[in-house]
Amino acid sequence: MPKGISKPLPSIVKLTDNKKYGIYPEDAKVDGKKLGKEAQASLFVNTKVKDDKFVGLGNEAKSPTTYTHGTDSFERYQFQKGVKDCVHNAEEFLHGGPLPTKHKPNEYTLASKEKVTGEVFGYSNDDNIAVSQSAKQKKPGAVNHHANPEPGEAYGIIRQQEPGENQSPFHFAPVVAKDGKQTITAEQTAGTTDATARNTYPTMDMYRVGDKEDSFKARFGTAEGYGKDAIVVTTQKWGPQTFKDGDSKPDAEEPQTKKRKTD
Repeated sequence: MPKGISKPLPSIVKLTDNKKYGIYPEDAKVDGKKLGKEAQASLFVNTKVKDDKFVGLGNEAKSPTTYTHGTDSFERYQFQKGVKDCVHNAEEFLHGGPLPTKHKPNEYTLASKEKVTGEVFGYSNDDNIAVSQSAKQKKPGAVNHHANPEPGEAYGIIRQQEPGENQSPFHFAPVVAKDGKQTITAEQTAGTTDATARNTYPTMDMYRVGDKEDSFKARFGTAEGYGKDAIVVTTQKWGPQTFKDGDSKPDAEEPQTKKRKTD
């Protein structure tokens, strides 16, 4: 496509209140056909946003086309395929780049911590539940509907019971951009086996902090989702550090041991 081309912003693009960002809704259709996964993995950024436009992995491709909407103009950034695993995907955005996907048998990598407690996340399902409960007790105004991650941090919703068949114990969504109380995420959903291939485009979504109808908690903390008692926390980058099954949980405040090679 020639450089410098300008087109109207597609009417199906959902803009934030202040028109800093836009995404395609998940059910977006063009000419009666559902938009493809690649196109859906797009972030529209107002050209008025000059610095720190968004937090990505560094491989997002900028379209040569500028999109106009009234007096505003937007650039489109194409997010690339990633690993079909919500936690791994979130942690890559926390760290700003790819993390190892292959490990030796009985090894795993921890790469994030919960924001309120400062505790490393991902040690076990029971520990994740305990950490989320501790965060709620310590700072109730920073969890659930009020969880307020900045770009480069992530939402995480933790189921408070052992998951049933075909249920996940949690879901994580990295925040890539923010406009006021609105956050934009680039999410992956885990499959039935550990994912290692980068073969799935992320789903872009939008949430409103503190809104009991449109917050991350409102969307996923339902009886049909992760449970009404599920707790939403915020995670930040930590590590990464690789452990073996049976190793004790690391203290996020202690100096890290030498990272083991996993690839």
